Amino acid sequence: MSIITYLPFILLVTGMALLPGPNMMLYVSQTIAYGRKAGWLTVAGITSAFVVHITATVLGVTALLTEAPMVFSTIQVAGAAYLVFLAYKIWKAPPVEMLNLERVEQMPLLSFWVKGFVGNVLNPQTTILYFSLLPQFIKPEQGHFVQQNLTLGGIQMLCSTVTNVTVVYFVSKATGAINSNHRRQLIIRRIMAAILAIFALKLLWAKLP
Repeated sequence: MSIITYLPFILLVTGMALLPGPNMMLYVSQTIAYGRKAGWLTVAGITSAFVVHITATVLGVTALLTEAPMVFSTIQVAGAAYLVFLAYKIWKAPPVEMLNLERVEQMPLLSFWVKGFVGNVLNPQTTILYFSLLPQFIKPEQGHFVQQNLTLGGIQMLCSTVTNVTVVYFVSKATGAINSNHRRQLIIRRIMAAILAIFALKLLWAKLP
């Protein structure tokens, strides 16, 4: 199939990636606090988690999950609690004069990947996305349902990753101005922490399709 066939899906998932959500708040906050590399590593973790969601959808695990409200609710609570924890850390983080790249290099870089991975794995909205969105673009007459799911999931991962990486790049351009002023830095960080906490609460009200 040509790329034109998937164009509506590409435009949709790219547009969705541009909408503010828990994943965006997560990698943007890490970019502001620790720089471009930290933001990109967080995005890498988020992308890795998409593999888990796609696999669960293809294997039917997501369908089973939607039939088990208690399990789904547990994931909601765990995801919300994790985002609140990250929001608290951002809120309490001490200001810095300027972004200290040496300080970032000394931190375990895997920690940024883990933040993105865990945050997205525990995001029930991603589960709902794959469960409710992908079937709308599956063509039964073509068969190969697994292959179609994997193709659509791969396109979504690619579009989201390219979008997220681009956002990190432009956000990182502003980190110098943000971190050069303690008051400005404190305000921005606390706004990001508050928004992340709001999205954490919003996760608790996510509904099954």
